[in-house]
Amino acid sequence: MRRPFARKLHVDSADPVAEAVARANKARRRGDVRAEACALRQACLIDEGNAALWTRWGDALVRLSKHDDALQAFRHALWLRERADDELRAEVTRRLLECVLRRMPAYAAA
Repeated sequence: MRRPFARKLHVDSADPVAEAVARANKARRRGDVRAEACALRQACLIDEGNAALWTRWGDALVRLSKHDDALQAFRHALWLRERADDELRAEVTRRLLECVLRRMPAYAAA
């Protein structure tokens, strides 16, 4: 039996956050951390209440060695997680913050 042709998901051009995240994903696949961080920054500024975006932006900033900016992004993500009573994800974000403060690799938080 033949498999159906795999199509790329269509990104709604009316949603600027989805467009920015798509650009970030594409940049990450290419290994372009700077472009990824730029796209995620744009997404965070549009959708300020999305903790997952802030966490992804913090991760990209750590990979760019912009630790002070990463701390701010992770702190904002933590604040959003705590405000939403998402304690499990808040704990992971706390560990990421601790790793950045100690200049440890992020995989040590796992």
